Amino acid sequence: MSAHMKVHHTRENACEIVVKMPGKKSVHSYIPNKFLGHLEAFLNKYAERDSVDWTVVAKDSIAKHKQAGMVLRGARFRESLSQKELAKLTGVSQDNISRIENGKRKVGEKVAKKLAKPLKINYILLLEDDIS
Repeated sequence: MSAHMKVHHTRENACEIVVKMPGKKSVHSYIPNKFLGHLEAFLNKYAERDSVDWTVVAKDSIAKHKQAGMVLRGARFRESLSQKELAKLTGVSQDNISRIENGKRKVGEKVAKKLAKPLKINYILLLEDDIS
């Protein structure tokens, strides 16, 4: 057995965060108290706004995973589909879906159209790689 084990955060040393998304999803997460300073700084920066564009919030993730990967992962999550389930619905391999989500593969128009249909999104969102 490995000496390094992942420590699970408990509710006693974490703050609950609820993210409400359009449609049927609400995500409940717990952020360790040690990260609350970063969260507070973020919230203070955008306190005057009613909403913040997702590309602003996800700027670092988009830089790492590309916008198409973030759109694909978010839409797949919204539709409650695993990569494997999406692969079966579209004929696009699970490996390729994973590579797209992780910014390691670009999406062509043909694949974008296959993926967009069951995710109920415009395929053009999967073709964009840069933050506008």
